[in-house]
Amino acid sequence: MTSEQIEAYALHVRIEEITQKLRLDDVVPANQNRRSPSPEPQYDSSGRRSNTRHQRHRRRLEDERHSLIRTAMGTIPGYRPPPDYIPRHASGSMIKDKVYIPTKEFPEMNFIGQLLGPRGRSLAEMNTQSGANIVVRGKGSVKEGRRRGRGMAVGRRDTGSSQDHEPLHCLITADTHEKIKKAKALLQDTIEVIVMSPDHSNHRKSQQLRDLAVINGTFRDDENRGERHRDAWKREIGASIKCNICGGGHVSRDCADGNIIPPWRQSKKPGHPEDQLEIEYRQLLAEI
Repeated sequence: MTSEQIEAYALHVRIEEITQKLRLDDVVPANQNRRSPSPEPQYDSSGRRSNTRHQRHRRRLEDERHSLIRTAMGTIPGYRPPPDYIPRHASGSMIKDKVYIPTKEFPEMNFIGQLLGPRGRSLAEMNTQSGANIVVRGKGSVKEGRRRGRGMAVGRRDTGSSQDHEPLHCLITADTHEKIKKAKALLQDTIEVIVMSPDHSNHRKSQQLRDLAVINGTFRDDENRGERHRDAWKREIGASIKCNICGGGHVSRDCADGNIIPPWRQSKKPGHPEDQLEIEYRQLLAEI
């Protein structure tokens, strides 16, 4: 490998490593001995602290990944950034908005499942259609056991994100207002379908269950076939009809070889004289 190829490979590996950490929200280092002093606390307009240790480490990783991706796009031919990466403005700021999910009004609805879809495909389709990055945040977006297990795995106390304590919502991030508007419209339409459509007429949920069956390999396309065993039942009836004279697939009375004596009426012993019943039977067949 040339030096350029080695640098490109190292750049790609580092971008994937940072992307994985951001995706798992595992941004705080596990080594507590190298912990830097915390700065003075800062608060946003709603009174929440905006420079927690978790937020500072996340912003640092996001800035590093942004710089590496820009370098990769300029040096690696045909490089494609990660799917969740959104280019920044020249000033480095991003546009963010939220769409809150009405879980209190409709606690029985499975909003997260229908928003994400099988293996997250439904949410990925909305990201592609809008050009924005949509993620589910707030209470209930991450299972408590999974969060606690992840914090124990890295050997530290799980601080969590400030958004995890907010009501369940979808966080939209994009570089233009048009993308934000498209994403909000898609989310609002989806929430309306979930709320207004019962399970038996919810085409979105039916399609998601169909896609999940295809992914798992358990899908059977027997739609519009009527009764499942009807065809097999007909075939069984047709196969059971057999002529006792010639062995064909018709009833014995319609057999063209009706003048022939059935095998079971023929004499089993050669040269055995026919009885009176056999003679009368042959005469009857001749008259018919």
